[in-house]
Amino acid sequence: MPGKQFILWGMLLLTFGCGGVSDAPDRRIVKGSVTLNGEPLEGAVIRFLPQPAGPVAAGKIINGMYEISNKGGVPLGNHRVEIKGTPILPADTEGKSLGEIDAATKPAIPIPDKYHSKSELEATIEAGSEPFFVDFELKE
Repeated sequence: MPGKQFILWGMLLLTFGCGGVSDAPDRRIVKGSVTLNGEPLEGAVIRFLPQPAGPVAAGKIINGMYEISNKGGVPLGNHRVEIKGTPILPADTEGKSLGEIDAATKPAIPIPDKYHSKSELEATIEAGSEPFFVDFELKE
């Protein structure tokens, strides 16, 4: 009989000890557009920072559009949003030297601090199975 109890306890430990409840927050794919003074933002990075705390989700803005889908998207809930310009690489870099790529790279578009380091942007990501759309219209 002691052998059967050992097997029973072992099965219970495997059942409850492995693959238990995940601490990862629920997430949703988020897409949208970003304009600066009415023009699509050519190149930048967008970050969703959960409030008051949690895992940050980020993505690239290219030609005014972004999509955050890595790790299932953006955690649900309230977020402070930061947008920062990044250098814009040429579309085709194949066969080019680093010097040629560097010469063709456009400098980062300056984004006002009120959208980055002192961001006033906010978004609330709600539960759902389809992508959630959030657009941002930035003005200097």
